[in-house]
Amino acid sequence: MNTISLGAGAQPFILQRQNAQLKTTLQQLSAEISSGVTSDPGKTLSGNFNPLGGIVQSLGALGAYKTAADMAGTVAAAQQTALGAIDSSASELATGLLTASSGAQPVQLQIIAQQSRAALSNAIAQLNTRVAGRSLFSGTATDQPAVSPMDDLLSQIQTATAGQTTASGLEAAVRAWFQSASGYAATAYHGSADPASPIPVAQGETATLGATALNPAIADTLAGLALGAMIDSPALQGNASEQARLAASAGQSLLSGADARTALSAGIGVVQAQISAARTRNAAESSSLQQAQSTMLATDPYATATQLQQTQTQLQTLYALTAQIASLSLSNYLK
Repeated sequence: MNTISLGAGAQPFILQRQNAQLKTTLQQLSAEISSGVTSDPGKTLSGNFNPLGGIVQSLGALGAYKTAADMAGTVAAAQQTALGAIDSSASELATGLLTASSGAQPVQLQIIAQQSRAALSNAIAQLNTRVAGRSLFSGTATDQPAVSPMDDLLSQIQTATAGQTTASGLEAAVRAWFQSASGYAATAYHGSADPASPIPVAQGETATLGATALNPAIADTLAGLALGAMIDSPALQGNASEQARLAASAGQSLLSGADARTALSAGIGVVQAQISAARTRNAAESSSLQQAQSTMLATDPYATATQLQQTQTQLQTLYALTAQIASLSLSNYLK
């Protein structure tokens, strides 16, 4: 029977391979000691990856829900900020309009008209706010601004109120334009009539942030601000009494719209609470699953430490043997 033997020249290569294997094992065991997690899941799980796969899949879904819920929370908070700014400005202006109407002084009426235009411009800017590239009050048309710039809006209103020379006539024409399907909704609102799509924030749960600049609470507020901005319009130029009546109408309109603005904000607040609760549940479930995953892949610290010590001993022995063989080889060479 023929036998195959390894010559002395092959020994360094064998030792080198064993050295590499022991170093790899040493690194793996050191990592397991540090993390407490196995470096060989297949061995730890006896080849059954189904439970681990289910956990990983659930954690992935929860991660996606977290991202969506975080975005929904950001959008809702931005909407609340915008509506809060509009309501604060409208309520403050309402007081000024009513005060100006009682005095019927041309200079005071001129000033309140300018303040109304500033408030209208600010309201439109708030409605056109964008967060993460999406418009807040444009419904599904998130790439479009919600409302035309103030100058364009007032220009369209001027056209719609042409021929009106009294406060009551102007008010009726402005309100008709805002309520008509061919008026504000068709020419000044640039979003979609459809509310923004529901956002999935948890398993089987969505959050709907459907407020748009078409909402009556918003449209009526814009109408009240526009009425204030028209106090010094050419139609009422030099007619302080009619200007005062229009200021009174604008002020009353903004005051009466406060409840609707509050209700709209409260509705968004309900969704914010829903989002917050979903985020809390998701975080708790994610933490539980991560704990289960860690337990499933955990190593026995004592057994790992023992293996680490044994590997270190083997490596030290191998180093000593390698040094001895190298010394013997040198001696043979020197003979």
